[in-house]
Amino acid sequence: MLSKLNSKALYVAGLALCTFFSSCSDDKDEVSYDVPTTYNFENVNYSGQTDRISMLNELDAYVKTGNNGALLDARKMKNMYANTNAPFSEARLNTSGKQLKDKTILSAQSLFESYFDAAANASLSAGTPALKGKAGLLNTAEGTKYLVDANGVEPAQIIQKGLMGAVFYFQAVESYLTEAKTGAAVDNTAITAGEGTKMEHHFDEAFGYFGAPVDFPANLNNLKFWANYSNKVNPSTGSNKALMDAFLKGRAAISAKDMKGKDEAIATIRTEWEKLVAASAILELNLAKTHIADQAKKSHYLSEAMGFVMSLKFKSDRKITDAQHQAAMAKLGANFYDTTAADINAAIDIISAAYNMDSIKSQL
Repeated sequence: MLSKLNSKALYVAGLALCTFFSSCSDDKDEVSYDVPTTYNFENVNYSGQTDRISMLNELDAYVKTGNNGALLDARKMKNMYANTNAPFSEARLNTSGKQLKDKTILSAQSLFESYFDAAANASLSAGTPALKGKAGLLNTAEGTKYLVDANGVEPAQIIQKGLMGAVFYFQAVESYLTEAKTGAAVDNTAITAGEGTKMEHHFDEAFGYFGAPVDFPANLNNLKFWANYSNKVNPSTGSNKALMDAFLKGRAAISAKDMKGKDEAIATIRTEWEKLVAASAILELNLAKTHIADQAKKSHYLSEAMGFVMSLKFKSDRKITDAQHQAAMAKLGANFYDTTAADINAAIDIISAAYNMDSIKSQL
């Protein structure tokens, strides 16, 4: 039988070994797992997000037929928005049970329907030239045409960029990457074949809205919407790696039951995606300023910028204040014929100050 002294010595030695190897049962923060270099995990399904990306692709393509003088049907656009009356040429979308409207932030649904009406009304110009106070087509110096309303606003770009924010960005950061969908109370045990646990599935759906291939950013082909804009601003922001690394780490952490790692990854995605929206707005504002003498390009880029600036409001804990947001929108103005280079610079400065981008704003 061991003496009390020897027993005590063995106990102390055991504690030392436990500490050395970091394998004690009380050490619950240490989780070892591999983070892959591509989004190839077991039981991944974000088909609903892929469907909605395809729906916006078709809606966008239809609205832009107005640039060629086509007469646009507001009812058709609203059918595509709500997926009613089989509006899509890709037949599977019509029976998918998915739609853009019910995933749009509620406060903006009627706004987008008003832009469908505006696009249809502008197309009544029958392809005639636009003028201040008259809807029609603005022509660039190279001959590219854009359908604008009487204020020089291009509805097609507000619709596309705005829905990127009001559906894809909003759903990712305000639904899937929140406590309600990926928090501690969400099941991460029971596995559904093809979808994983509820927590894994919700995280995958957020990734689906980003629009990147599974091997992004090594693969830059077929980028959709936000992934495409991430790549555009990436030289200045490093958004490609920052976002993809966080998506990979977050999904791996969920599967490994590393909730601390998951929370850190989600915080990174939410922050970096919001910065991506802001950088995209500044990018388009810089382009508008560069082409200030070409009203067609100026209106085109200002319309894209406005869609992105609008989108900044679709995150509840956004960095930009309501006052800053209102000021930036006011600088863009309601009539793009009247927006000056000074106005554009002021809008850039407001957004840049909110997101600490002064060192890169001129590079975007």
